Amino acid sequence: MTMLASRRSVLSALMVLPASAAMSGRSKDLFGLSQLESRMDGYRFGAAVRPEQLSGDSPLLSAIRKCDILVPEYHGQWSAVEWRRGDPWYGNYDAIVAFAARHGQSVRGHSLIWEQMTPDWARQEMLEKRDWRTVRKHFASLLPRYSGKIDEWVVVNEMIDTEEGDRDMRRTSFQRAYGNDYVAHALETARIMDPKARLMINEYALYHDNPTDEKRRKALLRLVEKLKAKGVPLDMVGIQGHIELAKGPVPQKRLARFLRDLADTGVTLALTEVDVLESDRSLPLAERDGKVADAIASLLDVARDEPAMTSITTWGLSDRDSWLQERSATTQAALGAVPLDTTMLNRGLPFDGQMQPKRLRATLAAHLPTSRFAASA
Repeated sequence: MTMLASRRSVLSALMVLPASAAMSGRSKDLFGLSQLESRMDGYRFGAAVRPEQLSGDSPLLSAIRKCDILVPEYHGQWSAVEWRRGDPWYGNYDAIVAFAARHGQSVRGHSLIWEQMTPDWARQEMLEKRDWRTVRKHFASLLPRYSGKIDEWVVVNEMIDTEEGDRDMRRTSFQRAYGNDYVAHALETARIMDPKARLMINEYALYHDNPTDEKRRKALLRLVEKLKAKGVPLDMVGIQGHIELAKGPVPQKRLARFLRDLADTGVTLALTEVDVLESDRSLPLAERDGKVADAIASLLDVARDEPAMTSITTWGLSDRDSWLQERSATTQAALGAVPLDTTMLNRGLPFDGQMQPKRLRATLAAHLPTSRFAASA
């Protein structure tokens, strides 16, 4: 996702390791998810989580336990692991990995390379020295440590730019230091560090029916075709699901063709970072929630028919924790209101700000496999 500048302020929170949670047995299904049938066998559900959400006892924690996959929201980025050169801190990853192990869940590492959360010292070092050892050391600090514990890694996040890029590659510190082949080098390095992990790249702005998204779809497909033709170890492609209702409906036929073209290269696919940005919060609540659920349903209807699709992960579970609240001064202010008025928030996730399930929850569960989210009791 594109991240607002203020997002860098989260780093202070990232450095706080929560106390270990003493988890009880399987909790009661608070949301009726166990009664909903799967329509996509083998399709896993996951969500972005924060370490501090994994302790205590809350409806949010109950929902997190129902996930098949846990993804660090921002807490696994290079800046969160090694804000200061040579002083790595693994508390965030350790907490999420330990929680997942206790509850039979898998973890997706997110992400090894993302420009917006690369520490300043690393940017400076890469641009001055242009030495791949800067990246290799970063990979070596994480991949071997979590080998067998993290089975999927987003190796490179958000590398496409068809507007101001160099041959459609985003002009990041990595691209400037190492050229457009840095994505291939990153995947090859990751494979050496952890031969068993499934390696993926992840990209946004691919869903909507407009010239920009169409250019981005074509650029990503060309990149994947190039990487696979060269034998680069790319196993998965993540298709970020940040849907904006103002941009209109998902072009289902065009999206289906795009997913099939990607799959034809030999990769598997994942819907990642799924949420919805509303276009009109003045509508009645039921209508708002219906529009959000319908948008995701149109996306999942396409995904359901693509055999290479393996999972969907939402970018959080509760509106209270959604990064989309930062997109508007009104929703930012609503977060600080006491008591919380959940109707004032952007309602783009399965549960509202007080963890009450919305129509989107039922829509997700109805499309999912016999996953924990839909079938656990």
